[in-house]
Amino acid sequence: MGEFAVEPTGEPFDFRHQASIYARYRRDYSGALYDAIESRTGAGRGRVAVDLGCGTGLVARSLSRRGWRVVGVDFSAPMLAEARRGRQARVELVRARGEEVPVRAAGAALITCGTAFHWFAPAPALAEMHRVLAPGGWAALFWRYPDPEAETTRLIGKVLRRFRPDLPQTALAMHPPEPFAGSQLVAEPEICIETVLDFTPESFLGLVASVEWIRRVAGAQHGSFLAALREEVDRVFPGEIREPNREYLYLARKPG
Repeated sequence: MGEFAVEPTGEPFDFRHQASIYARYRRDYSGALYDAIESRTGAGRGRVAVDLGCGTGLVARSLSRRGWRVVGVDFSAPMLAEARRGRQARVELVRARGEEVPVRAAGAALITCGTAFHWFAPAPALAEMHRVLAPGGWAALFWRYPDPEAETTRLIGKVLRRFRPDLPQTALAMHPPEPFAGSQLVAEPEICIETVLDFTPESFLGLVASVEWIRRVAGAQHGSFLAALREEVDRVFPGEIREPNREYLYLARKPG
């Protein structure tokens, strides 16, 4: 495992110990992203969608509100416990790995995976998506990152390098450029959606505290890093924080 890599399928510290922070501070994706997915799939109309790596249930709940009957799948029991607290009527939650999904073959019209596919072993997970999708069904993998030029991004990097001077200067991306490569699914070109997230200083710091790669890079100094970042945030952002973000959406269809 590389210095700044994360191990696939392992349950990180944050998943076990910070699920409540995820539930409190993590944000859902934009309406434009869900619209882009449904421009391919059509409306839910009670069809089955499987949300892999569902975490605290943000995507599962949004799909349910859009008419899908959702199966949320996650390996982390604490994350699923948080998801159950906000569960909607048409969401079923099950504990399983993304490489072994407890859904019958050809049982889903849609599979989603929001900022989670990088935790899976890619080839088995893609094979499982192909198995679970009905012919003509769609898979949607997506990630969201702050704009590399955003003031918040520069501030986090500046403070983190006090503790890790060897941190790369380039922004870290968690997704491969062609996530469906090598699978039997027919991929479409990448879609990039620009959006803006609004934070208070508290909610911004809470979000940063939930980011696993930052915790790993900071290591034993994670608490000191968060304290130093709080000082900088209070100095630079006395009020509302508006952070430009980019959502990267990858869609692929099962032939037939």
